[in-house]
Amino acid sequence: MDTKRWLIFIAGVALLLAGIVAYDRAKDAGLPKSNGSSNIYGNKDSRVTLTEFVDFQCEACYSYYPVVKELKEKYKDRVKFQIRYFPISNSHKYARQAAAYAEAAARQGKFFEMHDKLFEGQKTWENSSDAASEYFDEYAKEIGLDLKKVKDDLDNPVVAATINADLEAVKKLGGNGTPTFVLNGKKIDNPESTVSAFSRILDNELPQQIDVE
Repeated sequence: MDTKRWLIFIAGVALLLAGIVAYDRAKDAGLPKSNGSSNIYGNKDSRVTLTEFVDFQCEACYSYYPVVKELKEKYKDRVKFQIRYFPISNSHKYARQAAAYAEAAARQGKFFEMHDKLFEGQKTWENSSDAASEYFDEYAKEIGLDLKKVKDDLDNPVVAATINADLEAVKKLGGNGTPTFVLNGKKIDNPESTVSAFSRILDNELPQQIDVE
């Protein structure tokens, strides 16, 4: 390819990328403002907050799931646990849809019930031809959700805005893979997927946050 054609090619690629960025910005611009999700478990007044940004179709998130579940019970009186969304849609077909169902469940006060259903069934629904109709709707029924409201919320732009806000938040924190764990606003680099490893992290942080009024 001669220089002139190469420059034309580069210019075309640049325009295409600019168009994609402009489209994404325009798409987001049409959504309502959101501060992100608010899925809290444990001591809501604790000064120690462990946040996990999850992709429900992520294999690593699946492996951390039982660890985090046990950790939440162990420290529920002392630590505030927060789960936020980090769907990686370009590699996980149903990640965004699963996050939307989880947020729809949250709007009926049953986020953690749906969270558990999605992870416990991951190895089944991730290979389905239509995860929503084959599995997600059933999960909603099983945990007692109003399915009509779920469907309405799936189309609610606030739900999309909430997921996008979480994605923006984890990006600012430097999260580049799932799951991303954050302790009191600071990303934890490569935490071991064991209860004992996380316990050491929390046990080290808790004494530093004792209220000395």
